[in-house]
Amino acid sequence: MYNLKTNFHRKKIKLKVVLKFIFGNLTAKFTKNVCVYTTYFLDFASECTNNNMSFYSDTILFRRCYMKVFRYSVSLLFVFLMTVSFSACDNSSDNNTVTEEDPLSDLDALMEGVPSNSELPEDGKADAVYPPQFDLAAYQSPIRSQGSRGVCSIFATVALMEHLYLKEGSMPNPDFSEQFLQWSAKVEVGSFQDTEGSNANYNLQAISRYGIVTEDVWPYQTRSWTTSNDERCTGDDRPVICYTNGDPTEEMLDAPRWKLPAGRYVNSRAKSIKAFITENSSGVVAGMTFFYQSWNHGASPLTVNRNYYKEGYILYPNEKDKEESLKKRAGHAILILGWDDELEVSRMDENGQVMKDAEGNELTEKGFFLIKNSWGTGGFGANNKFGSGYGWLSYRYVEEYASVYGSGVPSLNIYEVCDDGKDNDFDGKVDCDDEDCATDSACDPSGLKFSNSTSIPVTDNDPEGISSVISVSQEGFVDTLTVDVDITHTYSGDIILKLTSPDGTTEVLQEKLGGSEDDIKKSFTPSGFTGLSINGDWTLTVIDTASSDTGTLNRWSIEFKLGGEVPQEICNDGIDNDANGFIDCADEACADDETCQSASEVNITNSNPVSIPDEDPDGAQSTISVSEEGSIESLQIDVDIEHPFRADLTVKITSPEGTEVVLFDEEEYEVNLVRTFNVSDFNGESISGDWILTVIDKFSGDEGTLNSWRLYAVIQ
Repeated sequence: MYNLKTNFHRKKIKLKVVLKFIFGNLTAKFTKNVCVYTTYFLDFASECTNNNMSFYSDTILFRRCYMKVFRYSVSLLFVFLMTVSFSACDNSSDNNTVTEEDPLSDLDALMEGVPSNSELPEDGKADAVYPPQFDLAAYQSPIRSQGSRGVCSIFATVALMEHLYLKEGSMPNPDFSEQFLQWSAKVEVGSFQDTEGSNANYNLQAISRYGIVTEDVWPYQTRSWTTSNDERCTGDDRPVICYTNGDPTEEMLDAPRWKLPAGRYVNSRAKSIKAFITENSSGVVAGMTFFYQSWNHGASPLTVNRNYYKEGYILYPNEKDKEESLKKRAGHAILILGWDDELEVSRMDENGQVMKDAEGNELTEKGFFLIKNSWGTGGFGANNKFGSGYGWLSYRYVEEYASVYGSGVPSLNIYEVCDDGKDNDFDGKVDCDDEDCATDSACDPSGLKFSNSTSIPVTDNDPEGISSVISVSQEGFVDTLTVDVDITHTYSGDIILKLTSPDGTTEVLQEKLGGSEDDIKKSFTPSGFTGLSINGDWTLTVIDTASSDTGTLNRWSIEFKLGGEVPQEICNDGIDNDANGFIDCADEACADDETCQSASEVNITNSNPVSIPDEDPDGAQSTISVSEEGSIESLQIDVDIEHPFRADLTVKITSPEGTEVVLFDEEEYEVNLVRTFNVSDFNGESISGDWILTVIDKFSGDEGTLNSWRLYAVIQ
């Protein structure tokens, strides 16, 4: 009987012989893809015939397996013919190369303006002793890939920035835009506009002076622009957009920018770098001359070591490597984040053989910096103990051929803005879902807010000052209160602000602060009024204590949170008596009240987006038409407005009867406006008819959109 298994074993042996003939007699370097594919193919062939695969004794199944093997062989031949990047299958160090695709950079740009070690002081004390091993690996963002672009210094600088933000601690997963930094360094700073390269000095100038955006705003593009993007992107005389891959949009430019302190050069001697890293708890960027064999790079004309490449070992170059590498000058930049004094690696000669002394003893190199590279994962440093993409760089290499640059941990004041629709403090929670907003007025409807928008000129150099009064005509006792003031003045250091309660208690809110700074637009939370009655006249006094500078009290407001014995809600007086944010029949306390049994709700949303024209006194308008009949007991307006600078905005609501109420007109230097407004001015009016929301952008330069708004009312 014809034995399929035996026949297949014979064909498998013949296949191995053919592969050995093809791959063993060609002198070119073969792609590692072919090697992997061949290994996979032979493993699959073995699987068809091993002793455990008894189910393949079935003739049909066995033929199916055989046909799969045949298809793999055809695919293998295709890969072999199409490949352009070569490496051998053998795992020995002297017959193994790596990909030529790891991108390099412009050496001249990397070394532009770099001072020599003789011009730089050494960090640290002369007698300082540092630990033999040290690393900041716990404060690193994920390994990134620069793709095929020569922008290693951009990636090394952003890696430093993300590392320093992790050290600061407010942003758990910093991810900044390399694409934006490439543009900023070339356009805003004005450096290296005729090359793709840059260096840490100019990159840190861009970050410290202007700031960069996060990755989601302008994601990185892994390939450089070509003529398919812009016909000018060819030859030596290319415009800068060919190196930046275009310009950012206005929306990108309006996004929040993040900064670092100004940087400085660091002496590249090992002890000085250790001192800087230890004293500042910060890594440093190193840009250097690239030696191809030292890096085990696929473009090296000398034999390289695949195992060293996988470990990320970069040794001091031998003389032949120096000679050959300088024939095709290139540079590279990485982040240094630690060291190991005890790491010892055998040196290699130009033929990839271990170097030995006259007595036949192996020559080694000892002492390496831990580095973070930007060639992605799975290749360089794939077997490094700190993770794929990390490596070890010779102390001597750095001292002789690298420039080193450092910065410091940023000082951040990150907090959640509770009504802008963004996760400002990067804790994964937005606006009112963030615990930090629990008591904010945007999320907690409780509280009573009263305001006075009558502007009063502040008399110059007058010890009596000017006074503005807010009259409160309801009962309750202060738990906490917040005072918001809006004062324009040409020298805020002249001003004293005082708040006086109805019983005469006075507290100074601010006294001669701010020096020559203009204006006072801020909130105060004085503590001296707790337990006092809110009923009566509250007085803000503004005193200008010096001559020559003048100003105006534009508006102010006071908001109370009630404590002690809170008054009960009266269900038909149009007042939020218990200060929980709900009036009359809208308050749960009135659910069983006789006056509210006939109450009903109106809840209508307009979700049609409307563009807000820039610097237009008429603004944008949106209408909600109400067909229900009834008298308003309470009314809420929700708005969702997208705008890069909401201080430009005035938001108004107009009732069918023509009553107009300003909902928002504040000097709040935040983006967007996502807020609920409780409006009592319409109580008693008819709900029926057209309600018009108007959004006015008073100043030029920023545009926005009214995404949606909602009207909610309780009517009788």
